[in-house]
Amino acid sequence: MTLPLCSSFIRTYILKRVAANALLSLLAVSRRAQKHALKANLIGNCMEQMKHINAQLNLDSLRPGKAALKKKEDGIIKELSIAMQLLRNCLYQNEECKEAALEAHLVPVLHSLWPWLLMDDSLMQTALQLLCVYTANFPNGCSSLCWSSYGQYSVQATHRGAPSSSLMLCILKLASQMPLENTTVQQMVFMFLSNLALSHDCKGVIQKSNFLQNFLSLTLPKGGNKHLSNLTILWLKLLLNISFGEDGQQMILRLDGCLDLLTEMSKYKHKSSPYIPLLIFHNICFNPANKPKILANEKVITVLAGCLESENQNAQRIGAAALWALIYNYQKAKTTLKNSPIKRRVDEAYCLAKKTFPKSEENLLNAYYLKCLENLVQLLNSS
Repeated sequence: MTLPLCSSFIRTYILKRVAANALLSLLAVSRRAQKHALKANLIGNCMEQMKHINAQLNLDSLRPGKAALKKKEDGIIKELSIAMQLLRNCLYQNEECKEAALEAHLVPVLHSLWPWLLMDDSLMQTALQLLCVYTANFPNGCSSLCWSSYGQYSVQATHRGAPSSSLMLCILKLASQMPLENTTVQQMVFMFLSNLALSHDCKGVIQKSNFLQNFLSLTLPKGGNKHLSNLTILWLKLLLNISFGEDGQQMILRLDGCLDLLTEMSKYKHKSSPYIPLLIFHNICFNPANKPKILANEKVITVLAGCLESENQNAQRIGAAALWALIYNYQKAKTTLKNSPIKRRVDEAYCLAKKTFPKSEENLLNAYYLKCLENLVQLLNSS
């Protein structure tokens, strides 16, 4: 390449990067920019570029002596990263753009790139960020993760293990490799799975894969350490999202020893989300099929009853609501708890709450707490 041609190439490359960075910022803050980008087929163009990059990477891997992705500075890797970032910002909170990405087969394209993403943590993080944005409040996008297919892979990619039959299974496999060396990637993987956990189709895949068994392998802190690990918190947030649906609640109850482990975890501190185990108990108490198992677990009942005597009002509300849900339309629970010390705790909590919150109607949360206790008292005093 002659000097003038080289200078021209460099100027073009720099202008391209500057334009891409400007567009990234614009798409992140402007709904109108997203609309114009959609009309200009930015999504389709980014997808075609990603397909081209995948083909180029596969071709390069067949050439002797060339190690693909050996330098993060490689132009082709930067192009792939920018394409995924543009898609991420274009799809952010925009269902119309997400539908366009679904029609353009975003998931199969990312699935075909999966072996290359595994080789570069920065690329993987960008891809997971894109998937988190794509699946947020978009059920069709979540479902597309379950049936994605993949194409042919290069010789170098194949030795790392061919991808599973769906991109979601690839993600589950990645999340199962605990602990991951890159904690940022680990966090993004679980954030993404937490999105998928709200989808009925994705919960079915999670159940069939036996992925949740990994939760039972978590270890609790020992000695004076009273704080749960970051990985444990990620798992708890995932289980909380799973517990929002009846199918997910039953999945949790099928894990042998899960209730006991959650009970132990509820005793530890975790600043960001201190009440997740309690919220999981609260959710599964609403499922009629789960109530006998909850009632039979004395540890869970003790934890919920103990919430009524907690100094924290959030814990009080969660415990009262969970006990109300457990007893409602379940005669055995009403009879069992009526003849236990829990009835005294409920009566005392109700008397204290009426004194503490005389004008509960001025605060919806206090009013809800009083309502829970009032119904508990009535149920436990009825024949």
